[in-house]
Amino acid sequence: MADESGIIATKLANALIPDAEQSQGARMLSFGTNFVMDRMKREMGGLWVGGRVTLTHDTLSFTPNTLNVAAHAGDTARSVPLARVSEVTDRFGWFTRIVDVRTNDGEALTFRCFGARAFAEKTRAELGAARILVNNAGILKRHRFGDPGFEAEWDQTF
Repeated sequence: MADESGIIATKLANALIPDAEQSQGARMLSFGTNFVMDRMKREMGGLWVGGRVTLTHDTLSFTPNTLNVAAHAGDTARSVPLARVSEVTDRFGWFTRIVDVRTNDGEALTFRCFGARAFAEKTRAELGAARILVNNAGILKRHRFGDPGFEAEWDQTF
């Protein structure tokens, strides 16, 4: 259930940002450990950035906290329209589970938080509601959910 602002769920989280780079200030303060950060980025496919993940009726977004805005060069915020989401999974992670959100064009938003399994379930439920709403609006006319060709038509719609 959403509050007045349209927010269904929000959590403190860390998002894996593939193109995140340390800011010049953060690199200067790391006192010779830059090679460790560079290696971690290579091995994990990005840097984990602290902030908040928020689910609304139309969007899943990640906003970095103030410390991480200062620690990273460039914009590390991410936003994915739910209409583009094709899959939401949660998996094992040390201390907190990890949620992977994949879009129909191959992009991914990966984040970790306490309560990740429940957050992933809320996201999947909202996806289902969005798809029913679109179908009830008559946008998808030729195929029903689960029919052969449904996914291709869905992708063309959005």
